[in-house]
Amino acid sequence: MNYPFAAIVGQERMRLALLLAALDPSLSVLLQGEKGSAKTTAARALAELLPEGAPFVNLPIGAGEERLLGGLDLDKALAGQPALKPGLIHQAHGGVLYCDEINLLAPHLTDALLDVVASGVGRLEREGFSLEYPARFVLLASMNPEEGRLRPQLYDRFALKVGVQGLADPAERALALKRRLAFEADPASFRAQWAEAQEALRLRLGRARSRLSALELAEDLLLEIGQRVAALEVGSLRADLALAKAARALAAWEERTEVSWAEVEAVWPLVLPEHPSPPPKPQTPPSPPVPPEPAPEQVFAPKTPAHALRLEGPSLRQGRGPTAPRGPQVRAVPEPEPRRLELRASLLHAGLRGASRIERQDLHERIEQTQSGQRLLLVVDASGSLAAEARIAWAKGALLRLLEEGAEEVGLITFRGAEARLILPFTRDLEAAKQALEHLPTGGRTPLAAALALAREHLDERTRLVLITDGRANLAHRGGDPWAEALEEAQRITRPAAVLDVEAGPHPLGRARHLAQAMGARYARLDDLSDHTVLLRLEEAR
Repeated sequence: MNYPFAAIVGQERMRLALLLAALDPSLSVLLQGEKGSAKTTAARALAELLPEGAPFVNLPIGAGEERLLGGLDLDKALAGQPALKPGLIHQAHGGVLYCDEINLLAPHLTDALLDVVASGVGRLEREGFSLEYPARFVLLASMNPEEGRLRPQLYDRFALKVGVQGLADPAERALALKRRLAFEADPASFRAQWAEAQEALRLRLGRARSRLSALELAEDLLLEIGQRVAALEVGSLRADLALAKAARALAAWEERTEVSWAEVEAVWPLVLPEHPSPPPKPQTPPSPPVPPEPAPEQVFAPKTPAHALRLEGPSLRQGRGPTAPRGPQVRAVPEPEPRRLELRASLLHAGLRGASRIERQDLHERIEQTQSGQRLLLVVDASGSLAAEARIAWAKGALLRLLEEGAEEVGLITFRGAEARLILPFTRDLEAAKQALEHLPTGGRTPLAAALALAREHLDERTRLVLITDGRANLAHRGGDPWAEALEEAQRITRPAAVLDVEAGPHPLGRARHLAQAMGARYARLDDLSDHTVLLRLEEAR
């Protein structure tokens, strides 16, 4: 039995986001927070508030591609009637597809899910057969950020993104504990106590749904949404659309006859949590941009020398190019009840027996072992130390060439002044990378320890690090000695890495080499790179 939605204590933003999704199924929701903050409880409780007959489908984190997308109907196939059966995304049509710990979903399944969410159509091709079916649903997911980040491409698909924290008020914690104990002791009795409140919620949602289609957003309100989102330099229109839909749903929920800026402002932190409040309303129509005044910072064009660009890794040694095919390795094993049929192996087995048709004893299961695509994280010193031009120009050129040649994902961190920043989240999008790299200023102090700490947050088992620096740290991360802190952070990095030394001058300190030794990383001087093999085999640096 599900915990009643009406009995959830606190968590106003989370409850509001879920109610808005129940009103407008196009509003997908991502709940982000630590364990024990009622994310999964609230998501599953939402099922009882959906319109009658709307499915609520759980996507297990261990589900395979066939479970998600569908596969061959074996019973019909063995009876001589080949047919395909859709998977979970087809079952979720018209309702909700819920995935707990979505950040742990296999990358190739994430890609497949993204395609369906974008098109509203599921496509299934197996063993020479194809099937297309409608698959429009609310994508509802939860995750614990401590267990891994969500790919930017998937994060952007969610209309409402809610940071969920544990209850801080002692009285609320006590009330939540009291209700949870009562529910676990006697679920049926507890649900009976909340039946009236649950019914009131369902009736209110029903009335709101009937009003939703009649509510329209005035032209001046749409213009104001566009102006304020544009002021944040958000390129995608998804935020504008989510604000408009969420504001309309909120107006329907609150039984208003029109949508005003008050509703937009109320849902703003759900749509753009990284900008929790809207920027000021423009007083005059926006004028053409004025070229900025010259500044002491410099911006350098990409430099793409051929010898400095090939950072791919073991694929070159195996005779494959940098665009080697991605995806799972496949093998076939005998299995009379296969979860996914490997047709070629099954036919071959029947043929070796001299049989005219496939029988159970011939069936083989298709086993896929996912090869997660590698990611490359460039960490570039953009401070005012020597050789800034070489660092920035080389990093820009390398990153763009890697994307052009089909690298899995590339990210970029720069550090200068008082902070380190993730300039480009991991992406395969060449155009997004070009926009992010258009303005990379240099100058200021060198917060090297902060950069290494930030890089460590983005490293995982498939991510390689390339640090481009002269090693001259002069800004502390935690108030201690800048160099000692940088060396300590370097020792904490355990993933394959390379350090490109750009130190110049008559009296080198050799600190970049010390950093490489602390990380167990490959070391090279940027000026000495004579061919692309220097940075291959990063995994052999250990």
